[in-house]
Amino acid sequence: MTGLTGMFSNRYHFDEIPDSRGKTAIVTGGTSGIGASIAAGLATAGAKVYIVGATEEHAKGTADSINEKIQQNSTGSPKFPSGKVLYKILDLGDLKAVEAFGQEMLEECKITTDEQGVPEMGLGSKGRPAGEQLGGLHYLICNAGIGVAAPGLTKDGLANHWAVNHLSHFLLATTLLPLMQKTREMPKSVDGDVRIVMQSSELHRSSPFKVEFKNEEEVNDNSRDPNILYSRSKLMMILFAKELARRVLTPAGDHILSIAVHPGAVATGQEAGLSEAYGLLGDAIYAVSRVAFMSPDQGSESALWAATSPKIAQEPHKYQGAYLRQPDDSLGTESNQAKDETLAHNLWELSKRVIKEKIGKEVPY
Repeated sequence: MTGLTGMFSNRYHFDEIPDSRGKTAIVTGGTSGIGASIAAGLATAGAKVYIVGATEEHAKGTADSINEKIQQNSTGSPKFPSGKVLYKILDLGDLKAVEAFGQEMLEECKITTDEQGVPEMGLGSKGRPAGEQLGGLHYLICNAGIGVAAPGLTKDGLANHWAVNHLSHFLLATTLLPLMQKTREMPKSVDGDVRIVMQSSELHRSSPFKVEFKNEEEVNDNSRDPNILYSRSKLMMILFAKELARRVLTPAGDHILSIAVHPGAVATGQEAGLSEAYGLLGDAIYAVSRVAFMSPDQGSESALWAATSPKIAQEPHKYQGAYLRQPDDSLGTESNQAKDETLAHNLWELSKRVIKEKIGKEVPY
């Protein structure tokens, strides 16, 4: 269903995603809502997709459901290739677990050489040429997060909105970046093939004006309204995408892209957290959201476009560090705060310090 808020949005349907056979993606929060739709879109296009969730039941159920639908609809042709979804369990509120997961994926997605050549679905006897490189990580989509819900603390004693929505993804992305750099260097790879996508929100505009991101006390202050905590974390995701581009990716030649997106007003099920945060008012907002908001499938389209659009691959430097509100969006529409290079620098340095303090890891960027 397309809700009222999505009737005038640009679209990017699953059948518009380019053939993604041979590509690998990780989607955090991929077990439900927008994340599950992102995973389904990529897998339908032929990618191997790892969905990351908190519980075995939800993760396995989502993977099984998507895989079953792919098999039912697949013809083996380039338009409907046979991708697949695998699942991993991870508590994004546990930085040691995030680091361990990153190391696990570095090994599981490492680049290897196919010595024999294996037939591919739809290619018959042609198969793959012997000696072809396999593996790598092409898309990292940081979608998981705490919504507009009551504040809490993670296992590391950190405010959950800041720690889960931003810090865990900062750690995961910087851990996986060396693999993504090697993926871009594989034969036949071109600029724009490898991308990191951060799921932000237009609500980043509601972040408090006086933020500095200079110390832990500021980001761990859970006394604010849940909407403020959420919007501030979404501001962080845009700032991270921009600082990653400015600090690491552009100096290296813009071979890998970092993009932040807004999914639109989407009914994902997380709206139920409004009741806990706001009581009867939250109940009313939740009821309206079920009618007015977009479906998860439409909400996934911004991230899917950012991750796979051929238009972006044609002009990668134009989209480096960009914020997109919808597929094929105009650029530079984010708030002035989100463009603030000093804030982005402060947030990066603070994130490095907290990770070093909590798990003893030096982020090498």
